[in-house]
Amino acid sequence: MTQVMAVRGPIKGSELGVTLPHEHVLISMAYAFPPAGPEATRPITMDQLGVLRNDMMRNVNTITLDESSDPVGELAKARQAGVDTIVDLTPPELGRDPAGLARISEAAGINIVCGTGHYLRLQQRPATRRLIDGSPPQAIAEPMIRDLTEGIGETGVRAGVIGEIGLFSPVHPGELKTLEAAVIAHRTTGAPLFVHLMEVPIAEHALEVLGRTEPDWERVVFCHMDFDIRDLTWHRRVLARGINVEFDFFGSTWWPHGWYLHFPTDPQRLAALSRLADEGYAGQLLVSHDVCTRLQLTAYGGFGYGYLRSVVPGMMEALGLDTALLDRFMIENTRRILTG
Repeated sequence: MTQVMAVRGPIKGSELGVTLPHEHVLISMAYAFPPAGPEATRPITMDQLGVLRNDMMRNVNTITLDESSDPVGELAKARQAGVDTIVDLTPPELGRDPAGLARISEAAGINIVCGTGHYLRLQQRPATRRLIDGSPPQAIAEPMIRDLTEGIGETGVRAGVIGEIGLFSPVHPGELKTLEAAVIAHRTTGAPLFVHLMEVPIAEHALEVLGRTEPDWERVVFCHMDFDIRDLTWHRRVLARGINVEFDFFGSTWWPHGWYLHFPTDPQRLAALSRLADEGYAGQLLVSHDVCTRLQLTAYGGFGYGYLRSVVPGMMEALGLDTALLDRFMIENTRRILTG
């Protein structure tokens, strides 16, 4: 492969440029976390921002990105910051909209690559759960293969990557079966595979499945590996297998109900990435923002999709780190993974 399928058609690897490998342009997380109470549908106002950053699931608008969140304007700002390509990993369970992505890509003048495959069990509708529970991996893989080779439904838009395939904590057997199916689709089509890990140690379960199914290790990405970076043991184990490790929470600081007690700062992320790069893993590291809430958008006081190009280079300089690593992560590594 020397090209990747984007939502408006195939693009050459040389046209990918600066790539964010893990973002969401259109998404809704309300199915598994339906907001309740008097503030559930209240429009987001300035006085709410602090409260919502600590409890973003209390308001449906916070966890929904649609046309009203001005995706064209937000991506145009990213384009101005130097971003050329966005990989949108929104799965069907979270409101994947291929036709919408194609319209936004055209209007914002930015490449968008769409994903395929199933997300976390808790986000799946009953029909999807029954399908996964009652089907062999090959049958689960077939719709992914169609998305990649023929198109998603009647949209005429083809997926370009597989993922993000969700593994929760504790991992459900159906999630492991879905990962096995995703590897079948990956081996059949050559599309790269992105795996969502709810916690870093869940990598153990993913490695067990991958060890049995033999993917192209160099085109597999383990996402959210910056949930906790106090100990890089699991990161090194994953990297030693040839898998790519993604730090994709740049620009975010969460404290929702104490879920992420050890969530790092961006300087800590950069220090860990620099350490892993010095150990010889620079060619397997990726960075992104995982924008999935309105609070991350510039219109709501967030850093938006351009933060890694507009702010992080200066942060690296202040920390005495090599800013050339960003181009390695965002241009060279992403191009290799997306195009093979």
